Amino acid sequence: MERKDIDQRLKWDTTSIYAKDEDFYEDIENIKKLADKLVGFKGKITASLDNFKEFIKLDEEFSRKLEKACVYASLKSDEDTRVTKYQEMDQVATNTYVALTEALSFVRPELLATDQEKIKEYLKDPEIAHLSHYFEDIARYKDHTLDEKSEQIIASFGKTAQNPSATYMIFSNADMSFPSVEKDGEEIEITDANFVNLQQDKDRDFRRKVYEEYYKTYRQFSNTLASTLDGDFSAHNTEAKLRGFSSAREMSLFANNLPEEIYDNLLEVVHDNVDIHRDYTTLRKEFLGVDDLGFHDIYMPLVKDYDRKIEFDEAKEIVLEAIKPLGEEYVEVAKKGFETGWFDVCPNKGKRGGAYSSGSYDTQPFILLNYTNTIDDVFTVIHELGHSMHSYYTRSNQEYQYGSYSIFLAEIASTTNELLLLDYMLKNSKSEEETAYLLNYFVNQFKSTVFRQTMFAEFEHKVNKLVEAGEPIPAERLHGIYKELNEDLFGKDIEVDEFISAEWARIPHFYMFYYVFQYATGFMSAVALSQKILHGTDEDRAAYLDYLKAGESEYPLEVLKKAGVDMTGKDAMQKAMDVARDALKDLREAIL
Repeated sequence: MERKDIDQRLKWDTTSIYAKDEDFYEDIENIKKLADKLVGFKGKITASLDNFKEFIKLDEEFSRKLEKACVYASLKSDEDTRVTKYQEMDQVATNTYVALTEALSFVRPELLATDQEKIKEYLKDPEIAHLSHYFEDIARYKDHTLDEKSEQIIASFGKTAQNPSATYMIFSNADMSFPSVEKDGEEIEITDANFVNLQQDKDRDFRRKVYEEYYKTYRQFSNTLASTLDGDFSAHNTEAKLRGFSSAREMSLFANNLPEEIYDNLLEVVHDNVDIHRDYTTLRKEFLGVDDLGFHDIYMPLVKDYDRKIEFDEAKEIVLEAIKPLGEEYVEVAKKGFETGWFDVCPNKGKRGGAYSSGSYDTQPFILLNYTNTIDDVFTVIHELGHSMHSYYTRSNQEYQYGSYSIFLAEIASTTNELLLLDYMLKNSKSEEETAYLLNYFVNQFKSTVFRQTMFAEFEHKVNKLVEAGEPIPAERLHGIYKELNEDLFGKDIEVDEFISAEWARIPHFYMFYYVFQYATGFMSAVALSQKILHGTDEDRAAYLDYLKAGESEYPLEVLKKAGVDMTGKDAMQKAMDVARDALKDLREAIL
């Protein structure tokens, strides 16, 4: 559909940010003026307590306005990536962000050059005492912050460093097109949004055709996409070297105060339990009754003749019922979100694919969907709602400086919501087929979110080590690495072909650099938390809501530990694996 043909109630309400586009540009000018005032503090940020407090106040106003403007431009750009006006607006926001980041690059070096005891003394003032952890976190970067001139140089390359990612997003969402395939006399255009849905068609030859045509397109452009990936990884590695980190991975995890052992522990636990994934592949082969299981078969639900369609309005009611264990207030806020323009529901031509939650401290949450009436889409709705509710609770309970949450915690609330939905739907299942479908959904989600994302993480780490060593990463080399990882993960019961070997080219999260492993750790944490919410005490549920409210007031591992999950070792990860192994056993009994 074209966007203009979609019912307004199924679109998000960006007018809640700016009533008209002109207001965005007016705010951009105000942001620049605020930046000029901040530059006036150069060399004087901590000259006196009054200076320090005034700088903090002005910096907050500047940051909040800039964040809001960037969110607006991004949302408008994603509505239809073909609209030049909004692509230009997004570029204006990006350019402004980069330019002002460069202009203000003196701030952190100046703060770190200041006697930290002086700053601690200032922070005894009641007006700013709550920012002690905020400045403690800044102080961690002392050994990785360069002099003012060097920081300015790094900041000036900000736009260049973002170009590979920006190029990939525009190319994959706007410029790349896929062929059409014939189905029952109708030509169906393959898109990123409908690919998985088409891969669940009962006609195996049709699935194979869709699969091959889809990946042929990515393989056709794999040299270009290998170049953008190389550019993105190279930028991170260059910065890591300049900042004195031992590796780009260390730099990435340092942002959340995470030890690298968490990453390595995840890879080890997944390898130690890879039999679960291989057994699931074997079960799929047995259930489908094929001798030549292929990757065009892996999205097929392991339930025959079950194809429930759920309109968005029904999905809303199901979601609101599923989240009731989190309390009346949580449900009321979510209900308001459905009614006040948080969601952009339908796919439309030019719209960015996938789904996400967005927003800023001074806006409502915004949720992008590409909803196509499947049960999986209902899980996507509650997943993204989990992100937005996490953001809502954090922003409602924390000062601006703590009003977001670390990437390490980002996927936990969303996945916990999914598991609450699974529990609700299993309890209200109307047939054996539906129960089997939902069991398969859980095992498949575990496969996708833990095993698959960990494979992505291993691919990312292997490729980054090549870039780190100065070695080239042409497309054929990336195909080879990706093929070997798939062969190890899936085992002998599936053919790893040339098409799936190019799948790396369609994964946008590789441009978020050492992000994907947190899907896996988040899912494992969510397994534990959902059990506490459903079967624990009122104190367990209160601790979970406190987790949603904590934001960045503490380091992420501590926030999670207070909610009842310790991710510093392997135990929590292994317990999640044990849950998956039991669920796979139940699934086998249900379908064979």
